[in-house]
Amino acid sequence: MKKLTKIFWLFGRSGAGKTTLALRLRDGLSNRGIPVVYLDGDEMRATLCSDLGFRPEARLENHRRIAEIARLLAGQELNVVVSTMAPEYSQRDLVAQVLGDKLVWFYIDAPLDICMARDPKGIYKRAQAGQLQQLIDYPFENPRPHECGNHINTLTQNVDECYQAILAVAKQQLNDFAI
Repeated sequence: MKKLTKIFWLFGRSGAGKTTLALRLRDGLSNRGIPVVYLDGDEMRATLCSDLGFRPEARLENHRRIAEIARLLAGQELNVVVSTMAPEYSQRDLVAQVLGDKLVWFYIDAPLDICMARDPKGIYKRAQAGQLQQLIDYPFENPRPHECGNHINTLTQNVDECYQAILAVAKQQLNDFAI
């Protein structure tokens, strides 16, 4: 009998807390003996998707590739945790089309000014210096209702509270870890 697997996709602005929370979820599932793998959007960009630019069609292809890898891994009875910005509806629609009912969205939310103040990777500083295009002014399309059912606000909750909220959803999705 095939095990229940899910793909937990965390999306939001750079600096919102996606990577931190995704790594916590990966470790939390792994520590409970649940097979899991993590796909980081930045790592994917630096490796498998390094041939892509940042035009809209390239951003779409980037998300398609990540979704296809996640689908293949889930087919091997691995749960997958993914973190990408996925700022546009077209990207999120494509991800949902590829992954179907295995997909569980988490909108990791923090206002742009807070993300810019956090700036863990220094990309907002580079954007303000004109070294990086299409970040601050690039449209982040607010999640639609079906994409933000799992809305995690990293401004109003601390990291542990955010993680506990994500873990509770993951536990429910994986039938209380009875896999």
